[in-house]
Amino acid sequence: MMPFQVATVLGFTLQKPSYEGDPDKRLLDPACGSGTFLVMAINRIRKWYEDNRENCPYDEGDLCGKILANVIGFDLNPLAVMAARTNYLSAIRPLVSHADKVEIPVYLCDSIMTPSEYGDLFSGGPGKSKALKTAAATFVIPTEIATKREDVAKYAEQLEFCVRNGYSADEFLSRCRDEGLPADAESIHTGLYNELVELDKANKNGVWARIIKNAFAPLFVGKVDYVAGNPPWVNWESLPKEYRDSAGKVWEKYALSAAASGVQFELGKQKRDIAILFVYVSADTYLRKEGTLGFVITQTLFKTRGAEVFRRFDLGGGRYIRPMRVSDLSKLQVFEGATNRTAVLVARPSTRPPSYPVPYVSWDGPRRVDTDASPESVREAYSQRPLHAYPIDPNDLASPWLCGDKKFLEVVRKVIGASPYQASAGCCTWLNGVYWVTPISGQTGNEVVVQNLHEVGKKKLESVTAHVESRLLYPLLRGRDVKKWATHPSLWILYPHTEESGWRPIDPNEMKRRFPLAYAYLKRFESQLLSRSGYRQLRQGQAFYILGNTNAVNFSKWKVAWRDMGYEIQAGVSSVHQGRPVIPEHHVMFVPLRDEQEAHYLCGMLNSLLCRAVVAAYTITTGISTHVLQHVAVPRYKASNKIHARIAKAARACQYAALTEDAESLAALEEAIDNGAAQLWGVEKEQLQLVAKSLTAMISQGK
Repeated sequence: MMPFQVATVLGFTLQKPSYEGDPDKRLLDPACGSGTFLVMAINRIRKWYEDNRENCPYDEGDLCGKILANVIGFDLNPLAVMAARTNYLSAIRPLVSHADKVEIPVYLCDSIMTPSEYGDLFSGGPGKSKALKTAAATFVIPTEIATKREDVAKYAEQLEFCVRNGYSADEFLSRCRDEGLPADAESIHTGLYNELVELDKANKNGVWARIIKNAFAPLFVGKVDYVAGNPPWVNWESLPKEYRDSAGKVWEKYALSAAASGVQFELGKQKRDIAILFVYVSADTYLRKEGTLGFVITQTLFKTRGAEVFRRFDLGGGRYIRPMRVSDLSKLQVFEGATNRTAVLVARPSTRPPSYPVPYVSWDGPRRVDTDASPESVREAYSQRPLHAYPIDPNDLASPWLCGDKKFLEVVRKVIGASPYQASAGCCTWLNGVYWVTPISGQTGNEVVVQNLHEVGKKKLESVTAHVESRLLYPLLRGRDVKKWATHPSLWILYPHTEESGWRPIDPNEMKRRFPLAYAYLKRFESQLLSRSGYRQLRQGQAFYILGNTNAVNFSKWKVAWRDMGYEIQAGVSSVHQGRPVIPEHHVMFVPLRDEQEAHYLCGMLNSLLCRAVVAAYTITTGISTHVLQHVAVPRYKASNKIHARIAKAARACQYAALTEDAESLAALEEAIDNGAAQLWGVEKEQLQLVAKSLTAMISQGK
């Protein structure tokens, strides 16, 4: 990470929760990495001490002890822990000579998966033992020794000493009691000790006693005043299966799990970022009642539909996470070599649900700054624009946040609401290189020769040229084919579904009988098709060639479509192509319609200034999905309504002007549509101008 990024993002996070460096305030970084936050906290403490030395009743030795007791780090990566300990030691080096004992409080442990309860399986009774899974064995550890930090340390030392010197289990228990350690759960102590003895005999003991000590750190560090850090941004499905299975109950504890509902469940909604769990566990487990959390996390958690569970901010049992402020750094390249959308969340645990608006600060300025820039020059290079954030649906506080200044939000509230129109996502193949094809010969009878686009997507496939039945070929509408006002299909898709079969594919027996060529072609890829992620998770047991997001509306003659990526929504009207219905792919959202005039009306309303402003204010550039019409109250088209008819006529003319690149006519027509939409939503001309300025700012700054 660049120096300027450390100075701005990480320093900003520590500063905003009002962490001034009071040595008696405790701070934990639960994913400390190489210790950047810890070192910054130590430096702030040392500065505080220098500023207040005359009034402090303690010396440098006491200060070192306070730092070691109150600045704590956890991480799962052994190399990161080594680096963090080294950096921590360097930060306190001027104080070390004044201290009696130095033990760096950076632990190799899991902040989320603390050792699990074993309950009644042992004589100690419920809650008397914990399980620690390692590569060598599962260690069952008595919880009676995990109430004090010093007890765990002494216990680990006794384990290591007694195993190394060949003590019996009874002798080990005696030494524990001599050291003042609790040893009432004898069977659990004995079982753990014997496990380590067996590992030692197999030359596998190594440092397991120390690992046990580290693993229990989350249980004995106690509550802290501040949790600050940059938890990992990792998709839950990308983590090892064993870890996902073990941690599943933690997701369930906070009701953060996603479960498929019905055959048309959207695969994307199963994805969860582990940063969500870090926020919830940290606020619940480590923070004092009046504590403050400051995390560098992904900005998408505040904007995307897949993060609704995060925005509930409900810890359970009448306890909540209250967002106090969000700083949007998505316009900056915060992490070197990455284009992550970054935000800083400041929050506190509370017995009251979150209240809105939440202060939302947008950082504007150059995308990147010289690596040698000082923190002061960086602050001067950036402006901070204060905004407000509300859930866009006032009846659903977990809905995406709508962000803007007060005047802007007052205007766009007139536009917000549910529309009677319902959008769908296009078809998902989960393996485009099989289904996306290019005809390489004209149709002969009922057949056509096609070649698959074998290099599209992450998985490269065999290049195949084959005869297939033309009846199963449809024009394909990709995201890149959707422009403002018009669409231009450029490929074809082999689509083994019918309007009547809906989400189910054509039955295999019927495929073999009516479409043997297409069936033979698909059969060549059977193993790859069966291993598709969507098939394995959502379509098990169905024909191997089944697709996702398939139903009768995909065959509609008229569609208003937009792609799910871009700085703003851009809708176009789609009709039949070469006599065939156009099938959108999954990056294309669409509304099926029967009437051409209604299609142009809806396209005009979606492309209107007010609609674009609302969408830009609550989405990210990769999240302009089907939910748009759940939040933009486009009224149902009525041919008898003169404003509706004018918008439809102008939108149809926009399609022609866009195709002929008549920019002057297009600008005049779009202005007429903006005015008509404003009239429908009761927005005054001056208010429309205010919205136009806000939208221009959002787009020019990359939202």
